Amino acid sequence: TELDSNFANVAKTVKMKGFRPGKVPKSVIEKHHGDQLRSETQQRFVQEGLQKAVQDGELKPVGQPRLAQEDLVVADDGGFTCKVGLSLRPDYTLGEYKGLAVDAPAVEVTDEEVAEAIEGLREGQARPEAAGEAGCQEDGMALAKIELVSGDKVIMEREGVRLSAQRVPPGVHEEPYKEALVGSKDGDVLEVGMTFPDDFQPEELRGTEGLCRMTVAQVFDMQRPTDEDLFKLLGVEDQAAMDERVKEDIGKHKEHQRQQQIELNLLEKLIEMHDIEIPARLLADQIENRRMGGLQQMMQAGASEEEAQAQLAENESNFEAEAIHNTKALFLLEDVAQAEGIQVQNEDIARKFQEIAQRNQTSVEEVQKYYQENNLINQLAMEILEIKVRGFLREHAEINEG
Repeated sequence: TELDSNFANVAKTVKMKGFRPGKVPKSVIEKHHGDQLRSETQQRFVQEGLQKAVQDGELKPVGQPRLAQEDLVVADDGGFTCKVGLSLRPDYTLGEYKGLAVDAPAVEVTDEEVAEAIEGLREGQARPEAAGEAGCQEDGMALAKIELVSGDKVIMEREGVRLSAQRVPPGVHEEPYKEALVGSKDGDVLEVGMTFPDDFQPEELRGTEGLCRMTVAQVFDMQRPTDEDLFKLLGVEDQAAMDERVKEDIGKHKEHQRQQQIELNLLEKLIEMHDIEIPARLLADQIENRRMGGLQQMMQAGASEEEAQAQLAENESNFEAEAIHNTKALFLLEDVAQAEGIQVQNEDIARKFQEIAQRNQTSVEEVQKYYQENNLINQLAMEILEIKVRGFLREHAEINEG
């Protein structure tokens, strides 16, 4: 009945050459759309039947249901039976999660850290100015074209590369590079020996000797801001106020890191307290997802599929341990959230969209569109829930400051 209804609905809307709208014979629709309509209709009944079976059996499935086409048997009257594989959430008792004890050192900020931070701020605010005949200084910068040469063949060429004596390009011999760059002027061509790095492409050049040729386009001095410039930037009046402001900012950052470490330690304690057996099929799926994610990431970074597969094989033992650990953490976080009524509200997701948009300098609408099109809303909600539960554990923990 359902299949006939779907055929009728298609007949009302389908447009086919040689037939008026709504007048396409069922036999024609059968020929062009029959298989798809049958599959869609069967899937709807499978989902409904599965949902009822889960509810009637009070089951707690995890992961994706597994339905093989050969497990679906259609009878002569159009009815069918199917076999669906489910991984079920392991049965365990949630132990006491409030009042867990954890050690955490108190936050301290030294004068050396304040001085280093101010110097780093000064470096970050430096403005380039043409060096001219003075040439490149040790703390200066040059824009150059770089060519990597093996024998008489240019292997790689890049324009507009920023060079400085503090950052040596990968594989380039350090001391000769610094000697060549310091004092160089606009238009100079510098040649320095190099050893091709272990991750270089093509692979056969790795570990061999080559040449780095740098054609300097322009040399710059880095004009660092004065103390008065920094006072204005930070909205303070003098050195003492700047030191105090920077010390406060470092303290906030350290406290944030401290809280995150406390939360991680508490979660580890919670995992150690519970003996949870992860369903074999769910574990296999998690391992495979990690493998595929790692493979894609390495290939996007430039590795060949063979290289990526070889590296993954070396780390295979780690995948299982990570999958078990993370799945246990997920179960425990969900159970604590349920026990305490911790939920993710729409405003939580909206706030997260705003944070992501600000961090990536884009609009909230673009972020929302990306997460919807890539079906990432549920994943984002789970990340927010984890943050909330971890914060709850920390707020109700016994923290021993050392």
